[in-house]
Amino acid sequence: MNHGTNHNSEPDGVDLLLGQGSPLAAELPGFSPRPGQVEMAHLVAKALRQQVPLLVEAGTGTGKTLAYLIPGLLSGLKLVVSTGTRTLQDQISHKELPLLKRSVAPHLKFAVLKGRTNYLCRRRYLGFSGQPELALPRAEAGLSLLAAWLKDTASGDLDEVRGESLPESLLSEVTANSEQCLGGRCPQRDECFLMEARRRAAEAEVVVVNHHLFLADLVLKAGGHGEALPRYQAVIFDEAHILPEVATQAFGASVSQQRLAVLLRDLLREAPRTPEIASAAAQTEAAGKRFFARLRKLLGPGGRAALTPKQLGGLAPAGERFSQALDALAAALPADGEAGEALASRAQSLAFDLAAAAQPVPGHSVAWVQSLRGGVALHLSPVEVGPHLEAALYEHMGRLVFTSATLAPLGDLEPFRQRLGLPTETRTRVVASPFDPASQALLYVPPKMPEPSQNGFAQAVADQVKELLSHSRGRAFVLFTSHRNLEAVSGILDGNLPFPCLVQGQAPRLELLKQFVAQSPSVLFATASFWQGVDVPGPALSAVIVDKLPFAPPDDPLVAARCQRLEEDGQSGFAHLLLPEAILSLKQGLGRLLRTPEDRGLLAVLDVRLLTKNYGRRFLKALEPVPLTHDLEEVARFFDQK
Repeated sequence: MNHGTNHNSEPDGVDLLLGQGSPLAAELPGFSPRPGQVEMAHLVAKALRQQVPLLVEAGTGTGKTLAYLIPGLLSGLKLVVSTGTRTLQDQISHKELPLLKRSVAPHLKFAVLKGRTNYLCRRRYLGFSGQPELALPRAEAGLSLLAAWLKDTASGDLDEVRGESLPESLLSEVTANSEQCLGGRCPQRDECFLMEARRRAAEAEVVVVNHHLFLADLVLKAGGHGEALPRYQAVIFDEAHILPEVATQAFGASVSQQRLAVLLRDLLREAPRTPEIASAAAQTEAAGKRFFARLRKLLGPGGRAALTPKQLGGLAPAGERFSQALDALAAALPADGEAGEALASRAQSLAFDLAAAAQPVPGHSVAWVQSLRGGVALHLSPVEVGPHLEAALYEHMGRLVFTSATLAPLGDLEPFRQRLGLPTETRTRVVASPFDPASQALLYVPPKMPEPSQNGFAQAVADQVKELLSHSRGRAFVLFTSHRNLEAVSGILDGNLPFPCLVQGQAPRLELLKQFVAQSPSVLFATASFWQGVDVPGPALSAVIVDKLPFAPPDDPLVAARCQRLEEDGQSGFAHLLLPEAILSLKQGLGRLLRTPEDRGLLAVLDVRLLTKNYGRRFLKALEPVPLTHDLEEVARFFDQK
């Protein structure tokens, strides 16, 4: 891979906007050219001009958002920017794009497009608020809040009012998912917030979306079912490291108790009340209940399990009866009228996904069962997403940029290129962070601890956490690879720490983050996935403490299927999948700590396998040049430095 910095000789306007004398200097106090940012911007300009995909890791502090937005604007192409999280989507639309509009592109038109369940659906809102007998606990306060908000909102984006007074149960009643939306047949279509957002997106030069919506659009187009996004000429994927996971969901199929329950609830609200429909609905409910009861018996100890051909065969009779009941329900619903037609289509879609999920193709897809809050679900997921992305995207478009602060476990982007199935001509580059991790960060691994599988591990973690927090003076995320350890350790420390303590599950994620900053110095106990897309600059977050190395559970159905695929190709599933992904997760933890050149932080990994196992060296090498210590006194000195 080429790590050099020679830029293409063709002028692309990047240096005028990111170099000395940039008009951005008037808007950004202390602006100065960043070599990594300029390098990346030239690479993006070249990729868009030559229509060759680019995969670029840009370390924290590179300024990668402007490094892709500026060449994107200069290209004159209709650009989609896809992010992994709503947080980044909002940051780009509220901060970076308005900055560019003020300083370099006064006529810039940009728009944000979110998934349809982020917008209030007027039809469902009016239907729900007019049927008090179906009201939910706390619905009254939420409905009056929505009524007041509706008088003022231009966008209908529920992120404007999300919070305590709007429980998720109410939001699900006043929004429409892809199955509930009537589209052009809706009586409220002329006042639809989603349609208005799509109109703005169609007129904009830059549209900011998230990966879920972008991939849903690809699936719609591939199936010939219309589109969720306006036509575009180039795509930039930020936070690209979570793209494979989102694509796995998008290109799969799911049949869940929750999905059936929502269909039956909507039937009650929207379908004509005839004896025939009531009878078909009751039979569907009963057949679904029997099917999901059989499915529940196949769950593994971790709340999920891959299904063998024998198990799928055993499920088939109950699945067949469920499918027949869904077909009979679809036939009973009136074909005329928007609601009846849409409900019949949903019943047929459920039957179709049920048939698909029961027939995985060995080596290509895996059927698995999962326990969810709303019951149990049967999933069909692709083992590899590359072939799907190639057929739906790469074959039609070359102007693609994939970027993130963490894509290469040890500086090599080839594994990620293969994981996404990108063509071999894809250009790859690692742009180093301008930060100085050798002086800004410290890695602590205790010299002695029980191994994670041994008795006494949770107590030993609690003891270490208490000691470390006394030095960091709170201001920490304590992250766990399992809910079991999270509950055990937070339970031991409950009431024993002199800091406000927050635990995942007490409140919605964004609410917890707000409290974490507002109540600083505080401590947040959460699972390791919590740090995805989290941005807490400054001293409020000064330590990330991880209970153990973040390996994916080997009995996870998709992980097991991917490992098996690698083993069949003569490669080690551990070395080529589990280890690189765990290294990337740990590097992300470090990235959460250092958000500005002034940030300082401790990454503590309470897992002695870093020291006792051969693979531990791979982790330590990936975290270089952060200094390693086993001495709590050195941790104390690190926090005493200013």
